[in-house]
Amino acid sequence: MASRITGMLLGVGAVGALVGALALGLRPQAQEAGDTRDEVSAGELQLYIDVSTAMQADHSLTLDQALAQKNVSLDQFRNIERRVQRDDRLVRKVRDALAAQAKQRAAGVAPLAANPAATAASATHASP
Repeated sequence: MASRITGMLLGVGAVGALVGALALGLRPQAQEAGDTRDEVSAGELQLYIDVSTAMQADHSLTLDQALAQKNVSLDQFRNIERRVQRDDRLVRKVRDALAAQAKQRAAGVAPLAANPAATAASATHASP
């Protein structure tokens, strides 16, 4: 009976060791500490945010136009975009930046909407 229990424990231990070895052996190379292909630099993240906020601020602006202003090719931008989208922390940073910009624009529009008479008066004084 004791040998049966010992055998079973050794079998479970061997299976556990095999599963652990497989898990470590099948780990993607891109996640190893020395591999930086998927990392997004601070400059790349800022570029991504700048292009996104420019397009959010001006809905008539195309991606090609926004990238031309930054002297970046579409392939370069899509590469950065793919890497940003793989990192939840970076996606949150981009969303926070876009939300902050939208909030600033809304705050700038809100005073005008609250006082339409002042808006109309300034429009008539501005006309020749």
